[in-house]
Amino acid sequence: MSQLVKKYEAEEEVIQRVRRKILEEFEKMKVVIEDAEISVYTALVDDDVVRLVLIALDEAKQPLSWRDLKKIFSGIVGEDRLRKILSSLKARNIIAELTHTRYSLPQYVPVEEIPKIKNPGIIPVIERIHGKRLQSYEEVQ
Repeated sequence: MSQLVKKYEAEEEVIQRVRRKILEEFEKMKVVIEDAEISVYTALVDDDVVRLVLIALDEAKQPLSWRDLKKIFSGIVGEDRLRKILSSLKARNIIAELTHTRYSLPQYVPVEEIPKIKNPGIIPVIERIHGKRLQSYEEVQ
């Protein structure tokens, strides 16, 4: 089996594991209103979606691409809303956006990718996690 196929299978395994976790959390968040023979589910509020995104990124323990996140949240959150939530988290420096439209919690940003972060305001958070100031990126290049 080629390295490319193994990498693809490993990525798909992560996506499926994260999606299972998100579906499990989503089930806990759903509010059902039942009346006679009708059941109505209320929509998630933005804070719930933020929580699900953070759970997904933590469960993955690695950066996830936009494509991966779309797969994970398919049928749960629309693409526009997901994009809005990611932009908000990125603007508040809660998550990092990496090259190739990948997103990560600060603790899972690969050190070698720190110079490529698209929201540099999160770099001090990553430095605190690594326990040192990354004044020079020679160590990561």
